[in-house]
Amino acid sequence: MARDIVRQWSEEEFFADALPPTDDDVPIALDGRVLDSPEKVIAYLDEINRRRVTSSADG
Repeated sequence: MARDIVRQWSEEEFFADALPPTDDDVPIALDGRVLDSPEKVIAYLDEINRRRVTSSADG
């Protein structure tokens, strides 16, 4: 039986060749919204929480 081997990297190894972020490095939601300010992130998270609560209430 073949066994898959999964390697684990340390945080230092994982980010060793990563460049520092630039001014245009911002999170983008799955729907394409650019979350480039704290206010937009908070609004997005509020929306996610509203949907979660609504779907939980619908059962």
